[in-house]
Amino acid sequence: MKRLNFNFVFFFLAFFGIALMAAGVPAMAQDDIGQAIPGKWKLEPNQRSTEGSIVFSSGGTYELFERHPDGTGVTTRGEYRLDDKASPARIDLCLNRCGAPGSEWTTRFGIIRILAANRVEIRTSPDANYPSAFSEDKSEEYTMILTRD
Repeated sequence: MKRLNFNFVFFFLAFFGIALMAAGVPAMAQDDIGQAIPGKWKLEPNQRSTEGSIVFSSGGTYELFERHPDGTGVTTRGEYRLDDKASPARIDLCLNRCGAPGSEWTTRFGIIRILAANRVEIRTSPDANYPSAFSEDKSEEYTMILTRD
């Protein structure tokens, strides 16, 4: 039995890894969302906000700042819940506390996916339902593209 040349194996594995990255395969599995999102994220401009940021704590809270096209700045704080077993994974951005009486009226129900190691997409809906899919229009008001800050 012949031995494989080390250089051949190394270059094959390196080429395969580069090909996967070029194909847009996320660096993390969707199951890792819970570990991936804590930290500070910058919000790319969309139809709702000209700029913004969101900080997710590992303790299940968030603080979202958005600057609207008219120049006003709005900060929202509360709890978030993840369901990475759903397909696509779900996220609830609750105003104050999740599950509090009336919170179903103030919660943004969304889906979330990892785009790359430091990029996440969250799509919410205008009503109390989870979106069924991600939008092709990344600038629309219910889509947040986040880049780790």
